[in-house]
Amino acid sequence: MSQQLIYLLIGLGVVVCIVAVVYIYRHYTVIKTAKTSQILQAEQSQERYQKNRAYLIESIQVIARAVGNDEKLTYTEACMRLTALIEALAPHLLQHADFSVIFEVYKRTEHIPIKEGWKKLSKQQRWKYQQEMALCDKEYGEKIKSAAAILAEYDFDHMLH
Repeated sequence: MSQQLIYLLIGLGVVVCIVAVVYIYRHYTVIKTAKTSQILQAEQSQERYQKNRAYLIESIQVIARAVGNDEKLTYTEACMRLTALIEALAPHLLQHADFSVIFEVYKRTEHIPIKEGWKKLSKQQRWKYQQEMALCDKEYGEKIKSAAAILAEYDFDHMLH
């Protein structure tokens, strides 16, 4: 083999090595960027989850403390609101003996329109529903107050499973 051919093969080998190193480095930076982006997204997702969780807990506790203390908040309305919040945070709590009354009242009154639906009702329809809610409030009021008192102080960081 001639010396020129050996130098040519060595040069070709060096070029192949350089191309391989460049390819590996580019691939490494792409993977590193993707991994960094993935970690950042996971952190942001966790942060959003924690904020949403804190918001739900605070909302539950505010409503629970208002039960029986705010004449504008009926027991039925409290149950409607608490059910929606608890379902978003920890649905299994609605089946727990301490809180099942909240879900029970919700199920009895879930057919009653809320928000815009309520505004569209005639005075007679509203009165009918208000009577139904008053009956529920009278029947379940004390149990709801008791459940709300427990919820107001409930440690959501150590939830029942």
